[in-house]
Amino acid sequence: MIAGSETQRVVLLHGLSRTRRSVARLEASLREAGYDVINWDYPSRRHSIAELVVLFRALCADLAKEPKPTHFVGHSLGGLIIRAGLIEPVRFPLGRLVLIASPNRGVSILRRFEEVPLLADLPRLFGRPVLELGRDAAWFQQLGLPQAEIGVIAGTRGFHPLNPSSWFNTLLGNPQPHDGTVELDSAMLPGMTDFLSLDVAHTFICDDERVIAAVKRFLATGGFAG
Repeated sequence: MIAGSETQRVVLLHGLSRTRRSVARLEASLREAGYDVINWDYPSRRHSIAELVVLFRALCADLAKEPKPTHFVGHSLGGLIIRAGLIEPVRFPLGRLVLIASPNRGVSILRRFEEVPLLADLPRLFGRPVLELGRDAAWFQQLGLPQAEIGVIAGTRGFHPLNPSSWFNTLLGNPQPHDGTVELDSAMLPGMTDFLSLDVAHTFICDDERVIAAVKRFLATGGFAG
């Protein structure tokens, strides 16, 4: 058990088109470390990002009924929701944040889809938020940083057979280091406290034991080294 973890809470947010099961291994490991864990299963496909942030703020209001120190960990879209939702103050002690493979500058492959007529409508299959996640979309420039220590974990394995976007990145070509979906430089975040890149792919990054260990180190110490 991590010292002091029994008095702390961790909220997990899965990524786009996934469910809480996609971060179940991370959840179990955090529980074993003594944290009170909430694995939030939000409807990622049906709403715009702004609407998902409203739902997240409602969750934060519920958390304030038991105002214990609370950390947040988000995979991909989940990390963006955390960023946007925690700009406004919360009524509980805000702990550390970990963003795992979050596209902080958007996703380049979406722009490539627009260049290929037969693929132009394909992103819609992934859910409403994907339409807002194009590389360097204007709203990314307006998205600030919560007042908290932020750790960023990114992957560099460009292909995984169960990740559709990694097929397209391979077939259409992407010269930048990426995890199959998100480019390495997009995951990086100005003002972040610490950064870690690993040879893992986007879809199942939260199952990787090195990632799980790194999340626990950052929540406990504010850094990935150790």
